[in-house]
Amino acid sequence: MRIDLKIKSIVEQMYSISYKFNDWTRANVNFDFKQLPVCLYILPVSGQINFKNGNVRDNPNALIAFLDKAEFDFEGVENEVTVERMKYYAVEFISRVNQSGLFKQLPENIPYSVVYDKLDVNLTGI
Repeated sequence: MRIDLKIKSIVEQMYSISYKFNDWTRANVNFDFKQLPVCLYILPVSGQINFKNGNVRDNPNALIAFLDKAEFDFEGVENEVTVERMKYYAVEFISRVNQSGLFKQLPENIPYSVVYDKLDVNLTGI
């Protein structure tokens, strides 16, 4: 099964969040506010192909964003609520990934960065 379909199957089990798979440019053009909040799986631009014991494993460098609408010209205190809510979705997603058996267990420490105004629509998240 394709990696994007595995991720989609996990996100679809989560409550009240939609899923999109695209590159940043197309996602920027195609965002629909009716589908927010969203888990956006960005088309991988790099990865590794591992050959071991006659097996081949593709390991793309995945970038997954959890995003929701932000007010234009927001105040930090207001936006922090959205960031924390998107972290909650990320934590739930990571837990579900580890329980799914579809992927190797994710490491204990997973870095994140906060997204502000990455796209033309006012979105924020991690």
